[in-house]
Amino acid sequence: MFSLRMRSSLKGKHISGAERIVKCEKVGYAVFELLKRPPEYDEIVLKVEKVNNIVKVNSLKIKEYRFKSVEESRTFIIQLLEREGIKREMILKYMNEIDKGANPEGGNMRGAMLVDIERGTRLEKDRSRGVRTVRVDWENREKVKRDFLRRGLTERTVDALAIASKNVYCGVIAEICWSDDPHYVTGYIATKNLGYVRITPLKREGSPFGGRIYFLRGDEIERTVECLENLACLVRY
Repeated sequence: MFSLRMRSSLKGKHISGAERIVKCEKVGYAVFELLKRPPEYDEIVLKVEKVNNIVKVNSLKIKEYRFKSVEESRTFIIQLLEREGIKREMILKYMNEIDKGANPEGGNMRGAMLVDIERGTRLEKDRSRGVRTVRVDWENREKVKRDFLRRGLTERTVDALAIASKNVYCGVIAEICWSDDPHYVTGYIATKNLGYVRITPLKREGSPFGGRIYFLRGDEIERTVECLENLACLVRY
């Protein structure tokens, strides 16, 4: 099987990214799909590589909640994550960083920030890049996509749930995520116990800032990052 990864940008700004893990005979079709994904770009990078060892994991279960305001949504997720052993002040601190752009060079980070669940410190080596969860796809993507669209969910959710499921498998204790798309205000949290929890709204309409926070144990960082970045993973729905 082959891992395909696409990243596109416009005027130096990241526009979209996507990836697939497919059999050899489907590489051409997958490439065509990925090239259609970004709405506009002036640069696109596509990487195709063979993968030999693939782990299969079960997907997290989906729950959905809607609130009247961002404040209500965030109060709700703080309460949930506190039950998972994450301190309130730690959650607030790093959500505030995403709200103003967590990249020290300005704007959004390219990947996720890593936070030590015990010390509350950031662990990623490159604070502008962060860490990306890659080499992940669905065992039967088309079936999952059809089912999600039928349920009123988006292809964005298809990708996010696969990533969150791999994250938990790799040792991420909890994840908080919302998009940098100014018009997409739904976000999610994910843990082994809670599953994948979609929440609307998790940010304010018009905000260009978004990102991911991965809470993990500091003494497991090397193993977890190795898993996130290098293990090929197919998710069972």
